[in-house]
Amino acid sequence: MSEPIIFDERQQRVLGVLIEKSLTTPHSYPLTLNQVVVGCNQKSSRDPVVSWMEDEVDEVLTGLGRAGFATQVHGAGSRVGKWRQELTGRLALTGQAMAVLAEMLLRGPQTLGELRTRASRMKDVPDLSTLDDVLGDLAGHSPPLACRFSPEGVRRGVRWGHMLQSESAIQRQRVAEETGITTTEIRPRPETSTRSTETQSLTTRPVEPDRLDRLEKLVQQLQHRVERLEQTEQ
Repeated sequence: MSEPIIFDERQQRVLGVLIEKSLTTPHSYPLTLNQVVVGCNQKSSRDPVVSWMEDEVDEVLTGLGRAGFATQVHGAGSRVGKWRQELTGRLALTGQAMAVLAEMLLRGPQTLGELRTRASRMKDVPDLSTLDDVLGDLAGHSPPLACRFSPEGVRRGVRWGHMLQSESAIQRQRVAEETGITTTEIRPRPETSTRSTETQSLTTRPVEPDRLDRLEKLVQQLQHRVERLEQTEQ
């Protein structure tokens, strides 16, 4: 079993953009730095929406290049380097698996219906049975590339997400699924710089009053687990 591959939020967005554009606009792929920046800052098909500067994205691409997950190429007579991703090649993923993984990298955990519809704009996923096969392949990868994030008791609106991130990040997303509270951070933290990739805002789905006590206890328990995981990662 190989070592898990872990990317931070910026790396996830950049790789998601590179995979997406390789499937949707192959005639303009690989991408220039400016094209990657535009793709990262798109207001559609992205969650969260970000506004990154060119030097920030260049730093991420350079780091991915050093790690072997991206390559800068130069065309004949061109002084402008273009970037391509190497992740899906290293993982030997099919086009459908590339599309589904890219959607997770660009928008986080999603329902099966959302994943099928959204991934189909890159590579046709004709039905949920096909998606089940794709997710099964991603989950069966060694180590797993995707998994179910919704609690086991949930039967409707089941959401899946990718595993190419830290355990603490995965745990935070599972807390959101357990509690119905969608947030990038469970506990308060000092204000960060504009270079942060995480949003401070949170949105909530309606919570029934008789569930509040149980949810508060659950949040506290899961928050402690997240904190322990973060300490072990430092």
